[in-house]
Amino acid sequence: MTKQNKVTLKLLANGFAFIILCAGLIGFNHANIKGLEPSVANAATVTYTATANLNVRTGPSTANKIIATVKQGTKLTVTGKDANGWLKVSLNGQTGYVSSQYVKISNSSSGTATKIYTANANLNVRTGPSTANKIITTVKQGTKLKVTGKDTNGWLKVSIKGQTGYVSSKYVKVSNPSTDAIQVVAKPESIPVLVNKKNKLPEKYVPKDLVYTSIPFTFKEKTEKRKMRSEAAAAISKLFAESKKQGVSLLGVSAYRSHATQVALFDYYVKRDGYAKAITYSALPGTSEHETGLAIDVTGGNGKCAAQDCFGGTKEAKWLQAHADDYGFIIRYPKGKESVTGYKYEPWHLRYVGKSIAQTIMSKGITLEEYYYTRAVQN
Repeated sequence: MTKQNKVTLKLLANGFAFIILCAGLIGFNHANIKGLEPSVANAATVTYTATANLNVRTGPSTANKIIATVKQGTKLTVTGKDANGWLKVSLNGQTGYVSSQYVKISNSSSGTATKIYTANANLNVRTGPSTANKIITTVKQGTKLKVTGKDTNGWLKVSIKGQTGYVSSKYVKVSNPSTDAIQVVAKPESIPVLVNKKNKLPEKYVPKDLVYTSIPFTFKEKTEKRKMRSEAAAAISKLFAESKKQGVSLLGVSAYRSHATQVALFDYYVKRDGYAKAITYSALPGTSEHETGLAIDVTGGNGKCAAQDCFGGTKEAKWLQAHADDYGFIIRYPKGKESVTGYKYEPWHLRYVGKSIAQTIMSKGITLEEYYYTRAVQN
């Protein structure tokens, strides 16, 4: 899209988003977490801008009918946000939806946004800010907490059932509804860049160091799907070579995917299966790891079970689970972490993050989202 006059959209961040750790991590943006702060009463007004004309549809997907196309310069009243990344708007007395993938946050109004604190494990509430103090009660995982203050040693002061107590911030997830939107990543060229449903690549981003990999694929054509960023390409070659030495044969299925290809692919899945199902296994354009040049789907040497659930039980999948991190790769969408990553289990999807980070993630059985969240809390 070309640079054009901006459309200013104002979104009133109202209500509470009841988010537990698993669900909340999907919306995590490393740059936004700077510490735990007390909740306040008033939410912030966020200004959004669009860089192209926007189709307003009857529902939150491209499969729905277009009500109108608003011209640039038109101000829209945004009344809510759908879970799949679409914005609910009021236009000429009608309710419609616009895709937030073409809308970016430009700034926020003055004032502090409401913070939502949620227990991410069963949590003891104590009379003072340390484990040496008496337990008042234990709240269940997922309980929303009313935080009234913060202690210097990392404990939060809370109000519960008319009593004042303290909980350790290590077991509390903080979220910010006013910033719970798709963010554009600041450093897309970073090797461990976090790209997911809430963190997208800049418009027209193309990795500068794409090269053709030297590994075998399930197809013979020389297409973009054979490309990866140079560091990742070198690493996947070493991984394939070692697996072969150990009697495990692998084939590449799909590596780099351009933005245009992702647009076409996602639209195809929506038409075939509907938006609600497509979003569980395919990424909105700009939010696909394949667009980074750091991800690759692989399968066994016989070519069977390519990008299918049956790959999970194969010896090739088990070998990758045990050895991928030795070469800087992680199983990006592990089993049991669907609510964290936003995608179903994909044992075939490898993501290059560098050896040190990969070994940390795989050894702890966590995801890239959880890795960044843990670092943010520790800092």
